[in-house]
Order: sequence, then structure tokens, then C-alpha cells
Amino acid sequence: MKVSVEKLPTSEAVLEVDVTWDEMEKASDKAYKKIVKQVDIQGFRRGKAPRSMIERRMGKEYIYQEGLDELISEAYRDTLVEHEIVPITQPTLDAPSIEMGEPYHFKITVPIVTPVELGDYKSIQMEREEADVTSEEVEQELDTLRQRLTTWKEVEHAAEYDNRVTMDLKVTSGEQKVSDLKDNPFELTHERVGLFSGMDEHIVGMNAGEEKSFTTTIPADYGNEKLAGQEAQFEVKLHKVEEKELPELNDEFAEKVSDGQYSSLEDLRKFLSDNILENKKRRIREELRDKALDAVIEQSNFTLHPLLIDEQAEEMLHQFSHLLEQQKLSLDQYLMMMRKSREEYLKELRPDAEKSVKRQLVLDAIAKAENITVSPDDIKMLFDLYDQSGQPLQRSKEQADALARSFLREKTTGRLVDIVAGPDPDAAEGTESEESAIAAAAAAEEIAAETDNESSKSEASATETSLPEDTKDQTVE
Repeated sequence: MKVSVEKLPTSEAVLEVDVTWDEMEKASDKAYKKIVKQVDIQGFRRGKAPRSMIERRMGKEYIYQEGLDELISEAYRDTLVEHEIVPITQPTLDAPSIEMGEPYHFKITVPIVTPVELGDYKSIQMEREEADVTSEEVEQELDTLRQRLTTWKEVEHAAEYDNRVTMDLKVTSGEQKVSDLKDNPFELTHERVGLFSGMDEHIVGMNAGEEKSFTTTIPADYGNEKLAGQEAQFEVKLHKVEEKELPELNDEFAEKVSDGQYSSLEDLRKFLSDNILENKKRRIREELRDKALDAVIEQSNFTLHPLLIDEQAEEMLHQFSHLLEQQKLSLDQYLMMMRKSREEYLKELRPDAEKSVKRQLVLDAIAKAENITVSPDDIKMLFDLYDQSGQPLQRSKEQADALARSFLREKTTGRLVDIVAGPDPDAAEGTESEESAIAAAAAAEEIAAETDNESSKSEASATETSLPEDTKDQTVE
């Protein structure tokens, strides 16, 4: 077969294939040998009937068509591999009817992933930000821990800001009953938002047993449009005023808040300081990774087929639906709450989907340019990490492929950061590789979902693509 390939600016590949009649004859003979084993002909053992009998039963054109179908599939598979073409979806086939004794021509058009044209990414230079920890940050963390151990003591004085009050609260707006709470606790604050915004200043100064009525204005951005910006009438009966009591900062506090892990306040401070520092370093690394990738994207040239972005937007929506399910909420319920259709939400996702696709293409291109690979030992390490975390994964080829893609991109991102900012001076030998492995292994649900998605994509791959039995259909399914 003579095959020519044209890659169009529209991120599509067109395969023009010419088949001689001799090749058609050989293909039909292969088809006959396959069909004869599946058909029972009276007077012949299965597989032994002559071709003339099969043609009489099935039709001569049917045998040639079966042979042609296999030629088309073979040409498509081989061309994808030879020309390193990555299809986005199933191809469209233009295959006319067979004319006996004449050479045959068919055309396949397929949307493809066009490799990114990288700029001079090695010329990009960035500085690594240094991380440090102040005593104020440590004390702020200690205060957060103290707040968790807050106790409340009932007092006789009038309510003040930061006190907790227990009261009956009835709210109306015009003729509409908005809220009717009994014995409800409120911690008085200067920064309350929502329906009860503006309430606290009226409660401050009240004593237990007192009643009060007042009017506020519901914020204009309140979620209920019928109430937003309207006046609200409050009727309050105060039952109790309580004052916050915080534990003393001492060794006993340190031991209690750490469940006995630290016996002194200084040891706790040291732990908090180290933890803050590590979190800052992680944030700095993540921000540097994002900046480096954005810089490479900025100087690179992309040809993106719209289907590639659509597919990524669908995948993002699929991932989001899983998060909603964890909160006992369906995607349809969420969209109804947001007053958006599925199509509108997907449209909003497209800018982020396009950015995600560009990042993936850039990382794949850098991995190829830098000869970065993932070994079988790497995959075993990732599976072992899952086992150790108590989230074992099925050790299937699909799961291994998903892990390999994730780990390859993590390794590539680390290499890119080293190129633009130099090696991390704080990283011990092997640490970055371990961090990449942990990052790749941290997304168990994401990889599992990606694996599910891959099963549908694989039908369009170079090794698994097959064409329909009826080549008169215009779209390959």
C-alpha cells in the first residue's frame, strides 16, 4: 500500500491510501480463510469449503469488503506508529465502493495532538525564594492551638465583643418570617457577614434576661435575592453571657495539645517553627514550578484542536463530580443550585482546561528533549507507596500507565525548575525524586478516574484502533 500523510494546520492528519488490485486480492484471500472457519457449508467440514461456495453463500463483494476492512485498519494502525501520531478521537473514513479489478483509494481524517514547539526554555532564569520563620508566626500558631482549647465561663456583666451569648432570635422582613431561633449561641464579633450582619452592635451592652427590638439592613449581596437589601426586624431575648477562657501557655498546655508528643513549651515551639518552615518551602517550590511552566508556555507555540480542550474540560467536570459525591451532592443538584446548565459550566472551564492541556504538552515535550523516563522500578516504588499509605491500587497495566504519566510529569517539572533556578540547595541527594514520587502517589482518586477515562481513549490508540465492518459508514466507531 502507498500511504501519504498530511498534517494540517487545524491539528488534523489526513491519510491518503492507495491499494493495488493485487493487494486487494491477497486481502480477500485472507478474509476467505478467516470466514470459512466460521461458516457451516453442507457437505464440507468447517474450514474446508472452497471459496466458490463461500462466495455463493456470503456474496463475493462481502469477502472483498472484509479484506478491505482489515487493510484499512492495518494502514491506520501502522501509520499512527510510524509517524508518531496521537489521535484525539476516532477518525472519519472516506471509503468509496469497491470496483472489481480496479485499484482502490481511501482517505482517513483524524484530529490529532500536535506536539508543542518549545522555545528556548533553558534561557529562562528565576530566583529561588528563601524561606524563614518569624517568632510572631510561631506565636500565632500557638494562639490558634489555644483557641481550640477554649472554654466558656458564664459572667454577670453586660455582653461585650468576643463574648458568647445565648439568646432567642426572631427575624422578619416585612410580612415574611426569616428566622426563629431558640437558645442559639452567638460569639459576638465586629466582622459578621450574611443575614445577621449588623446585629452584634445591638447585642453588645445587653444583660442576661433583657429583651430588645431593632432594625438592620440585609446585605445587598445576600444569597436570597428577595431579601437582599431589605430591612430586617430583630426581636431578641438574651439568656446568658459567657466569657472566653484560654489555657495558659506552659508545659502542661504543650503536652495536652500535642497528645503527649511534646513535654515542654519550647519543644512545641520548635516543632511549630519547623512545620511552618516546611510548609513555606513547599509553597515556594509549588509557586516556582507554576512560574517556570507558565514561562515556558509563554514562549512556546501551540496548535490545539478544540476537541482536546473539550475533552479536558469534560475530565475536569468528571473530577469535580467526584468531589461533590463525597459531599453527598450530585452534579445535577450543584448545577441547579448555581442556576447553570452543564454546557454553561463546561464553557467556564475551557480557559483552565486549555491551560492544563498546554502544561501537559509542554511537560511531554521537555521530557522528550531531556530524555526523562520512568522505569519499572519507579512504578513498583509508586505502588509500594500506595500500599504503605493504606490505599493499595490494583496492579493493572492501566493503573501502571496512569502512574507512569503522573510520575513522568512530576520528574519533568522538577528538572525544569532545576534548569531555570538551579538545584535546590536545601534538597538532599535523592530527596527531589522522593518528593516527585510522593506527589505522583498523592492523587489516588485522580489517577483512578484518569484510568477509567483511559479505557475509552484507548480505542483510538495506534495499537487498538479498529474500523467498522461496514466501510460505507462515514465515521469510524
